Amino acid sequence: MSKSIQDESITDEPSRWQENHGNFLLGVSALILLMGGTIIACRQAKIVPPGFRTITVAADDDDLLAEQALQAGEVGPRQTVAVRVVGAMSDEGAMKLAVYVSPEGFNDPAAALGTDDWTIRDGVCEGKFGLPADVTHVAIAAYHDANRNDRLDRNALGIPSERYGFTNNARGVTGPPTFEDAVVPITDQPIEISIR
Repeated sequence: MSKSIQDESITDEPSRWQENHGNFLLGVSALILLMGGTIIACRQAKIVPPGFRTITVAADDDDLLAEQALQAGEVGPRQTVAVRVVGAMSDEGAMKLAVYVSPEGFNDPAAALGTDDWTIRDGVCEGKFGLPADVTHVAIAAYHDANRNDRLDRNALGIPSERYGFTNNARGVTGPPTFEDAVVPITDQPIEISIR
């Protein structure tokens, strides 16, 4: 009697679910890989529109900053901000900086108040820039563009492969920090910012 039950279970045809179970799992795996690849490709291929204001940088020359402000049509006092960025891997390439004054568009150079490229010497770059008098706070993002391709290079997982930093040495958990984490108040006192 037990032999007939075993024979019966062996000769049963597999159900439709059992037949296609492997194909279903293969399809779900392929879909997940395709979606992940698409997300990574989109994050790495972010298009930055050309043409945005450039911050005027001067090496300790406040008169030059004032003259350039007049040429740009800005009137009234300007606050000068001194920035020191340390931690570049080498002196190759340039340090790219972007200054933001609001959370909207934070970490998008096209939405920045201004951007600039700074020269690196012995792993450090320093400079000054002027801010309009009505600016009360800023957040600065910087990265070492070692190969001068004008973008922050990323690996296959979307993780930056070039060094970068923000004011307040802010760090995000799964991406860039928020504007609130990186913001620095602008006062009438001399402002010196260090980014690592």
